[in-house]
Amino acid sequence: MRRRRNGQALVEFALVAPIFFLLLFGIIEGGRFILYYETLNNATQEGARYAIVHGSRSSCPSGRMEDGITPPACYDEFGVKVTQKVKDTAFGVLGTSVLVTPCWIDPVTGACTGHNGRDQDIRVTATYTYNTLVPLIPLPPISITAESTLVINH
Repeated sequence: MRRRRNGQALVEFALVAPIFFLLLFGIIEGGRFILYYETLNNATQEGARYAIVHGSRSSCPSGRMEDGITPPACYDEFGVKVTQKVKDTAFGVLGTSVLVTPCWIDPVTGACTGHNGRDQDIRVTATYTYNTLVPLIPLPPISITAESTLVINH
């Protein structure tokens, strides 16, 4: 009689364990996904803030070039430093595999041909490809996109 009970517990464990571990790893993956999504959101906000403070065509924080002709050392026409700021902010979790697109929006056309003038919008978009840590259920890579838009007021 005692042997049958031991076998019964083993069969019950064998039936319940896969569901339990699937649920456990699903919770872990859900938490990781939310962490990555929030980290990417925070990084785009920091990049947009950096852009409105430093600008694309301005002298670092002052908003104008020193002599009006020569770009200063912090001149960032193509948003390279904004991109680096986003990657630096997201480095702890996402690494450097984040695709960042800064865009100074022209208020008339809505295209990315704007400048760093007052009342201009800066939009920073970042994309990251999320892969699951434990591939219990084979999921394709998930593309996470975050976007932040701020108005230049300096």
